Amino acid sequence: MDNDLQKKADKFLSGEEGRRIVENKAEIRRIAASREGERVKAMLEKNGFEDAVRRGDTAALRDALSGVMQTDSGKQLMSRLQELMGKK
Repeated sequence: MDNDLQKKADKFLSGEEGRRIVENKAEIRRIAASREGERVKAMLEKNGFEDAVRRGDTAALRDALSGVMQTDSGKQLMSRLQELMGKK
């Protein structure tokens, strides 16, 4: 991870939202390993999500996430994460 991205990640993780993520790390990993999580991961890999992150290509990231969020697996995964984070 480049230095600028690492600084932004550290800043986010030190805030309230980031602390909630850290506190729920085991549950987030369990959700990510679920059937929906694996499907979403495969979709993101297919759409070049990791490369877009490395390049800082926000348009490609937005497109990839938008596409995934239109699928049943993406919607289910997001719903589970929102519940976990107290957003529902």
